[in-house]
Amino acid sequence: MAKQPPKIASYMINKSIEWNEHIRFIDTLSSSNDKIYFLAYKDDLAIGVISFVNISKSSCEFGIYASPDLRGMGDLLMEVVVDYAFNRLCIKEILAKAFIDNLRAITLYKKFEFNIIKKDKDMIYFSRQWGGGRA
Repeated sequence: MAKQPPKIASYMINKSIEWNEHIRFIDTLSSSNDKIYFLAYKDDLAIGVISFVNISKSSCEFGIYASPDLRGMGDLLMEVVVDYAFNRLCIKEILAKAFIDNLRAITLYKKFEFNIIKKDKDMIYFSRQWGGGRA
């Protein structure tokens, strides 16, 4: 079983994933029309993962996972998310969600002009429309 470090796993929906399940998922990405995953680099250093899922003509949802050993990568990853979603995917709305206690993600999303659109007992849901801010 591929276990995530506890700090990362606490903010993931899937807390642990079997290795074979992970490999099957990666194999499906090349033929998927509604999801894209990137391993993000700064120079030669892998700094995190960016995902776009539920991609449609008008919207997509993103996720980011910064390397837990690095600091200050959230802003860089978010700049790529916003640019790619609006300028490469040409969508009109970016969606995201964060666990209600993930203050770092919530602060980062707000910094990049995402608005809270819904809350439930576990999650906060965000949206950013085309035309706002830094795109």
